Amino acid sequence: MDSAKHREFDAPIAACIAGAVAGAAYLAAQGGTAALFHGGMAEPLQRIAAILMGPNTAPPPTEFTATVAGMGLMIHFALAAVFGRIVGAVAGTRTVGASALVGALVGAGIYAANFLVIAPVAFPWFEQSPSMTTLLNHLLFGAVAGGVFASLRNARTPSFVSTSARR
Repeated sequence: MDSAKHREFDAPIAACIAGAVAGAAYLAAQGGTAALFHGGMAEPLQRIAAILMGPNTAPPPTEFTATVAGMGLMIHFALAAVFGRIVGAVAGTRTVGASALVGALVGAGIYAANFLVIAPVAFPWFEQSPSMTTLLNHLLFGAVAGGVFASLRNARTPSFVSTSARR
């Protein structure tokens, strides 16, 4: 490959993409678990939307609307990108496997900060989230984010993808 036509992904871009991919995996796992055991796949998005829309948005029995879904998705993926950046910063230049392991540890830290420190004070409706499942899904998020970040970090991207924003 001609190096003039291909560049490496910027680490911050790779971390945000990794966060989005991991966020999708987390949401699928959390929503699937909620659908199987807690009555509805929408519950995680309702809880997330309630961060900005207020506790009346949180389940149950609040109606799940397109507005609630949209707000939940925007908040979720914004946080996923931020958390992806954290995973990327901690993973650094490790191998894919090591980055996935480090990412899982960061996921556990994110769970602890969000569900054991922040949520009980600011967002009490998250206490209704199943804690073991949510912890496992945060481990999944971190592992996926770490693995995807390490894979992207060394991937080659076509020159038409702008990397000029590095400065």
